[in-house]
Amino acid sequence: MKYFTVFLRVAITVNLLLCITSVCAQNNTDSSNYVRNVKLGGWVDAQYRYEKGADNESSVFQIRRVRLDFKGSLSRWLDFRLQTDFAPNPRLIDAFAKIKINKYVQLQVGQFKIPFSLENKLSPLDLELIDNAQVINTLSGYNDITGISSYANGRDIGAMLSGKLINAMVQGEKTAIISYSVGLFGGNGINVKTDNMAKDIAARIELCPFLRNLTLSVAGYWGKYDMLYNGISTNLDGARKRYAGGVQYTDKHWVVRTEYLLGKTEFVNYNNETDNYNPYTIETRGCYLTLGYWFTYEINNRNNICGRIAPMARIEYYEKNVALNVQSMYYSAGFDWWPEEHLRVQLAYNMQQKKTASQLNHKLTTMISVKF
Repeated sequence: MKYFTVFLRVAITVNLLLCITSVCAQNNTDSSNYVRNVKLGGWVDAQYRYEKGADNESSVFQIRRVRLDFKGSLSRWLDFRLQTDFAPNPRLIDAFAKIKINKYVQLQVGQFKIPFSLENKLSPLDLELIDNAQVINTLSGYNDITGISSYANGRDIGAMLSGKLINAMVQGEKTAIISYSVGLFGGNGINVKTDNMAKDIAARIELCPFLRNLTLSVAGYWGKYDMLYNGISTNLDGARKRYAGGVQYTDKHWVVRTEYLLGKTEFVNYNNETDNYNPYTIETRGCYLTLGYWFTYEINNRNNICGRIAPMARIEYYEKNVALNVQSMYYSAGFDWWPEEHLRVQLAYNMQQKKTASQLNHKLTTMISVKF
């Protein structure tokens, strides 16, 4: 009943918005070209996962995502997006407006992805392997090591300025040499109000120096959060700092991306003798390298329909706690196959090697996505 109610509310909202944009198109012919850019879409991810570890084994079918995405341009200077997900629980993913002042300055307000790391920018439909790298999960707003922002999908609530500062000819095409994004955020993830006076800052700068498909990126995140002890708020603010640097090259065939992330996060222990909380800092770091190559083949020459498939591989190193030498190595391989533009099939094998484990952990995952 809960899912039906949420779906009904979204459907009513979408219908109202479609009616409004239709009226706007009829009453304002000058802006009709922009109103036509309003689109309704989404996709469904059905997944099977098998895992076998040193002391556990599991086999799971699940509907991982059911996304409904409504976005577009309402005028020359105003864009919007509303995106919801009905799995595993109904929740609002994106809800923002973007004011396009000029190419140098754009203001985005609402709930959206934070400008931190290269992989966080990617939609699940663009992510080469089924899951994010470990260090992205814990330091880039997915399953944060602090215990807050779980299942936030790399998003937060706030305001962000972005733009392209320098354009130049790169390999015969006009390309943005420097792009920037800097924002002020609540720090608690999606659909959660700020629980302290502090606000978090996230920023990313991207450079395209000499190859049109090459991106160099540096990013930082500085903020505070309400520290927890045994899952209970301590009403104490802990520092949360993140830094990232990465390189990415993508063209019609190659996918190459590597990043290094470092985080310094405050936690607390309780001292029974003094009846006080004692803060301490954990340093977390990791890196990964993703490689892939796309092959394209013809399905229907008459209608110019093509499919594409890519073998993908990733190696990643992760230290959750540098001081305690808690580290792991993950090795992943699989393929990403689009038989046609509305259907995607992924298969990924992941081997997890942890220093303290007596045996390797193995995970085999397959996912089918239907896009509409």
